[in-house]
Amino acid sequence: MTRERPTDRGRSRWSFARTLLACLAVALVSTIVVYRPDRPAPAIRPGSSAGPAFTVQVIRPRMGLPMGGIVPPGWFGVDAALRFDQGSAGATVVAAAPDRLELRAEGWSVTIVVAADGTIARGTEAVFPLIFEERERRVRCRIGDPAVGSFTVETLADGSLAGRFDLELARCEDAGTGKALGWPPKPFVLHGSFDRVPATEAH
Repeated sequence: MTRERPTDRGRSRWSFARTLLACLAVALVSTIVVYRPDRPAPAIRPGSSAGPAFTVQVIRPRMGLPMGGIVPPGWFGVDAALRFDQGSAGATVVAAAPDRLELRAEGWSVTIVVAADGTIARGTEAVFPLIFEERERRVRCRIGDPAVGSFTVETLADGSLAGRFDLELARCEDAGTGKALGWPPKPFVLHGSFDRVPATEAH
């Protein structure tokens, strides 16, 4: 009978440890690449809604989430779902035109302004509740200079509007004090879409 030598046992343990570390590394990388607790919501398809519909979402950079977003933020008391839609409390369309969109909900205010050349213009901002430094604040975030993002809109056969937007919110401040947050480390992204929204007078 052949007895396993100590050196063979050591090699076997080392091989097992390397395999385990490799598996953990693959799992971690897969989580970072695939798992997003605030993954962008699918866009509403134009003309698919029975009535006015919209969805608005603020997506945080990964480093703006606890543990880089590799574990559920709820474990840290953080709600990753920074969003509202037409069914949210107080949800309403204030203005809708090819050059302007204003949506409101309880605690939320979103305004998108489009310049004559089709670029995102000053006045575009989002105000929303956010847990920051262990307390909930109302923050105001605005576009950078130059603005980064897009806003598309089309007029449907019944005269209502449909469209979508993806904009970087580069500068954030406390909505109450106006003090700059100096956070997040990368811009938020304002993401959303709308369908069969009644058009208001263009600005």
